[in-house]
Amino acid sequence: MTDQNPPARIGLVAATAAGRRHADTLTAAWPHARLVEGETVADALRTAWVGCDAVIAFLATGAVVRIVAPLLDDKRTDPAVVVVDEAARHAVALLGGHAGGGNALAERVAALLDARPVITTATDAVDLPGLDTLGWPVQGAVAAVSRAILDGEPVRLIADADWPLPALPPNVRAADEDPTDDGYRLLVTDRVVSPDERTAVLRPPSLVVGVGASRGVPAAEVAELLHRVLAEAGLDPASLRCLATADIKADEAGIRSTVDALGVPLVTWPATRLAAVDVPHPSEVVRAAV
Repeated sequence: MTDQNPPARIGLVAATAAGRRHADTLTAAWPHARLVEGETVADALRTAWVGCDAVIAFLATGAVVRIVAPLLDDKRTDPAVVVVDEAARHAVALLGGHAGGGNALAERVAALLDARPVITTATDAVDLPGLDTLGWPVQGAVAAVSRAILDGEPVRLIADADWPLPALPPNVRAADEDPTDDGYRLLVTDRVVSPDERTAVLRPPSLVVGVGASRGVPAAEVAELLHRVLAEAGLDPASLRCLATADIKADEAGIRSTVDALGVPLVTWPATRLAAVDVPHPSEVVRAAV
């Protein structure tokens, strides 16, 4: 059995022969997972923390907590940690349940070891979708709005376009914007909004930015222009779906560096397709060059 969707780099840490046998089961299913060694188990765990996207520790939960506690920084960048007991009865999602994919990893580990996944994230425990698991960037008062959803408090869902969302509990209801209502809100928008303590913002992938550039343009200049144009339009970069340009610019280093930094794809089009598009300010200079 081979799992198709584990994190890219998985570090396995084991202190006993039984732990190493369980680790062998995982490496047989996941060729990119590896057993991390060290002078001590603590050294191995710290090495895996630094060099891997996720860590599976065949250790006592208390020991793992004591070792990794000084290493904790930010849930968005820390690796996910799953702890498996000596008898492989439980796979505990200890850290990075949503942000790092720890919950899903615990379930995959449990399936391979015939263990029971232990998920303590509140939304998962009651079968509600976490706002940070919907596949879109989420900003603002995520914890506060998630807590309100769990507690059954009214949450207004306000979207400026129709976007596919998972089934939400009945206390999350579509509503129009009401400036006099200071209750909890879940906004779905690509617009820049003022943050407050009762609003979470889901960023749909709605923005495509066309980019043209002179040969050899620096990446910093492309990025500065991009962010300035978005700011002037009141649009948030978190909703960028892709950058688009002509085929002739597909290898332009400044554009390539910009999309890599943003983590979005670059889509290119042939000049013949672009020439057929009616634009408000056509350029004969560009037409001749492209």
